[in-house]
Amino acid sequence: MDVFRLGVPGPSGHENDTYVAEQGVYKVNNLLNNEGSIVSLLHKILLHNAIFPDTAYSFRGFAGFDGRTVQPVLYQPRVADAHPASQIMIDTYMAALGFEKLSEEGRFSNGEYEAWDLLPRNVLVDKDGDVFVVDAEIKRVLQ
Repeated sequence: MDVFRLGVPGPSGHENDTYVAEQGVYKVNNLLNNEGSIVSLLHKILLHNAIFPDTAYSFRGFAGFDGRTVQPVLYQPRVADAHPASQIMIDTYMAALGFEKLSEEGRFSNGEYEAWDLLPRNVLVDKDGDVFVVDAEIKRVLQ
């Protein structure tokens, strides 16, 4: 029950329950998108941080139910006064980072990394027009 001390419950998705605090968002991850692997999740977080440092994650600890589940708790800076970015904004932003748009909407590659699920629900734009990727699937492309 201590998880509610992190912040106000926010929107939850397939893999995270979120708790919104004044300065950031805590994401309690159920590892469903990472085949139950904490190592896989942390690898994905390192890739995210390398590509999108403005919304870099930090590992804060574990939540879960004693003897039943382990759920990593991640922290991400909160983007104030933001709303979902349009797909055109996302495409333009990714092009500025050197990524090429692939045939599937919201999927990009720069030859070293492939990032997908870059859709308005996962990318925010603030009042100044700055774009922030808050959730993405990322993998290193084998060469």
